[in-house]
Amino acid sequence: MSGSYIYHRVGEEDEEKLATNKPRVSRWKALRDTLIVLLAIWGFISLVRSLHIPLPNLHPRLEGCQCGNSIAEAMEMGCKYDSLAAAWLPEHCRDDELTAEFERSGDGPNGSWLYYKDTHHTEPMTVEEVAALGDQPEARFHMTGQWHKVHCLFYWRKEHRFRFNGKTVEPRSDTEAHIHHCGQIFMGETYGTVSGVVFNTNEE
Repeated sequence: MSGSYIYHRVGEEDEEKLATNKPRVSRWKALRDTLIVLLAIWGFISLVRSLHIPLPNLHPRLEGCQCGNSIAEAMEMGCKYDSLAAAWLPEHCRDDELTAEFERSGDGPNGSWLYYKDTHHTEPMTVEEVAALGDQPEARFHMTGQWHKVHCLFYWRKEHRFRFNGKTVEPRSDTEAHIHHCGQIFMGETYGTVSGVVFNTNEE
């Protein structure tokens, strides 16, 4: 009949079946769907790791690893002094976890690194004093030859880790020339090394 509805009365037995079967089906479907999603995620992560696919740059708007021209400007840009790089670096170019490990791997007391004002290593400097040299482009600080070797080892690790942590290795260090330079450091024995502090690591 037009405009009328037919109602079917569900018996008590039917109601009990609906009450018990429906939730079981829903729970099983939810569990199955969750399992499929987890397996898909696990498969994707395994694929990325096996192929060494680099993660996308987490800071695509930032070009390279430049921190202005002064400490004040660098700090305003959110840059910090990185003792592994001997440079002021923006967050996307720093591997702070790796640098912290480097700072505990030195040949000084408690694994610290010793820095000096002079070639003969008689006038010690703190890391804060070294960082402040950024405002003196011609200034230099001195370290042991061991510092240079460990620096190279940690940079090779940094170049590997950036594929998975979304960081950017500074262009001046992400070169075959830098690897060749580190090879020479390992082949020879040196008393010490010398460096300046820079803000722009886009260039050698």
